[in-house]
Amino acid sequence: MPTSNEPKMQKWSYSFSWTNQHLTPETLRPLRYEYDELGAQALDRLLAIKTHEAAHNDKNPPSSDIYTLLEQHHTKDKILSEFWDQVHRVPEWVDWQQIERGQRFFYRYALANIIGFALQGFVCENSASTGVVEVLVRTGGFSTRVLWGRLLETFQWLLQVTRSIDAVKPGDATRKSGEGFQSTVRVRLLHSSVRRRVMQLARRRPEYYDVSQFGIPVNTMDSIHSITTFACNPMFLQLPKMGIQPRRDEIEDYLALFRYLAHVIGTPTEYFSTVEKARAVMESCYVHELNMTETSKTVAYNFVRCVESLPPPLAISRGFIEAGSRWLNGHQLCDELGLGRPGWVSYVVFAGQCVLVTVLAWAQRLVPSFDNLMVEFVRSRLYWAVIESNGGLKGGTNFEMKYKPRLGSKTGREDGNAIAGGFGFIEIFFMCWALLAISAVLVVGYIFWRIVT
Repeated sequence: MPTSNEPKMQKWSYSFSWTNQHLTPETLRPLRYEYDELGAQALDRLLAIKTHEAAHNDKNPPSSDIYTLLEQHHTKDKILSEFWDQVHRVPEWVDWQQIERGQRFFYRYALANIIGFALQGFVCENSASTGVVEVLVRTGGFSTRVLWGRLLETFQWLLQVTRSIDAVKPGDATRKSGEGFQSTVRVRLLHSSVRRRVMQLARRRPEYYDVSQFGIPVNTMDSIHSITTFACNPMFLQLPKMGIQPRRDEIEDYLALFRYLAHVIGTPTEYFSTVEKARAVMESCYVHELNMTETSKTVAYNFVRCVESLPPPLAISRGFIEAGSRWLNGHQLCDELGLGRPGWVSYVVFAGQCVLVTVLAWAQRLVPSFDNLMVEFVRSRLYWAVIESNGGLKGGTNFEMKYKPRLGSKTGREDGNAIAGGFGFIEIFFMCWALLAISAVLVVGYIFWRIVT
């Protein structure tokens, strides 16, 4: 627990007490030059096997799915066997019931979690993570033409690892590994692929990517920061600002889920062993790892242009995005990113969204049967909409490296096809909740005044 003697820290709109569990820049910086070496070695072996099989077996080409290839060959290669054993080993601290409760947390506050991830996790954390954005803009995945698809792919992974407890369990002699587990291994190997490609280009042309400044691409620090963004930011930087205060047991359960996912994806897990330690890591990253650059502004600009260009019924105005971003991140950060200052109506609309998620949160806490109904309904509909529907990913992705870094290729500012001004259905719905809340306050105030007078 923080004490009055502990120094206060503030960056942008977030302040906290610095404790002995927080990490200094001297502790964090070396992590930029560490990476998942076992994952990199496994990828090299898999690519060598794939090349050999393609050259010597025209009638039966190797699988394009990297996980299937790993599954077929892990018993024949020492490195692949070591990698397979590491991802399938279940640490002794894993409690499957707790992880299952953590999965439910995401759907219990689904709307708030999605809004928070987009407007705080992406606009702030992703845009201001210097090393991360320098890699991402070199993949081409942050062009407005493909950004929405890339966001859906990230969301696919999140939905798969929260779909059910079996979805994240490794396989054994009696059952196959769950889809969330398989996707997490694929993402781990995808990270190794991106790192491998960027480093190859940097060796050919050093000015392409400055390792001394940004660290090794997709390094250990980036991985730790990503886990804190998923596991800790909703608890301390997002939901409370929308009116939801997660309970201690919910925080522990959700953290347990992502601590296990960190193990599978090759990220050190000791940073997430307790809520206090994980929060300290999140705050340390927030203070020392987030810095605004021109690339940050480009990524934020493209994100706003991408989202405001979505077709109905997903259409969201630029004003709502800017109001929500300022609500969650503060004016100073958003000014540094170059976001506009919307009118007061946009803030009222976002306030209506906060009213809605707060009412739902309390209703689900007070009525467990309603909570179960909402969790299962949202879980099934989101999975269908994002992964299975024609408007989503049409069956999903195997997390192959679609966006390949190339010399001379770096995403810049791009404009999307913005929908004409005005509010879409979603914002009108939020506005109704804002007006309902205002009406309720006026009615209660009038009744109180009548009683008093």
